[in-house]
Amino acid sequence: MPLLHLANELLCSISENLQLERDINAFAQTNRRLYHLLNSYLYRYNIRHSESSALWWAARHGQEATAQKLLEERADDQGASDWYWLLCVAAEQGHKGMVKLLLDKDAAGDGQGGGYGDALQAASYKGHEQIVTLLIDRGANVNAQCGQYGNALQAASYKGNLQIVKLLLDKDADVNAQGGQFGNALQVASYGGHESIVKLLLERGAQQQL
Repeated sequence: MPLLHLANELLCSISENLQLERDINAFAQTNRRLYHLLNSYLYRYNIRHSESSALWWAARHGQEATAQKLLEERADDQGASDWYWLLCVAAEQGHKGMVKLLLDKDAAGDGQGGGYGDALQAASYKGHEQIVTLLIDRGANVNAQCGQYGNALQAASYKGNLQIVKLLLDKDADVNAQGGQFGNALQVASYGGHESIVKLLLERGAQQQL
C-alpha cells in the first residue's frame, strides 16, 4: 500500500518508532500531508529528547515562528538561567522580535547570563540600539554589574557605539561606575581610541582620576 494511503494513526506510529530526530524530520519532510501531521510531534520530540535545542537555534537565528511553536508545545518549561541565556543570545544577534517574544514569556530583562554578562551588555556591545531601548523599557538595570566589561556603558564605550553610550547616559547610567576589565567607561573609551565618546563622557561628568 502506498505511504500516502496509510491512516494518520499508522503514520504517527511509524514516526514514534523512529529513533533519531533527523529521521523524524526527514519523514515529516516527505510531503505536505506528513509535514502538517508530524510537525507538532517533531517539536515535542525535540523538547523531550534534545533539551529544547531547537529553541536555542531559533533564538540565535531569529526564527520567531519556530520559537512560538516550541513554546506552544511547552518548551517554556526552562529554568531561569536558561531564559537569561536565550535572551542574551537573541539580544547579541540583534533579533528584536525574538527578544520581545522571550520577554513576553517572562524572561527577566535584568537577569544575568550569557557570554556578555546580561542581555543589555550584549546588545550594547553589538550596537543594537532598538534592543537596548526595549530591554531598558522592560526593566533591565542600566547599571547592572556583571561580565567582562562591568556594565552596559563600558561595553558600548569599548566598541565605540556612540549613540548607545548617549542612550545609556540619558537613561541614568552611572558615568563613573567602576568594574569590569578596564575599570570604568572613560578608561575603556580612551583605551579604544574613541575620542567622541571620551568627550561625551567628560561632558557628562566622568572623573579622570578614579
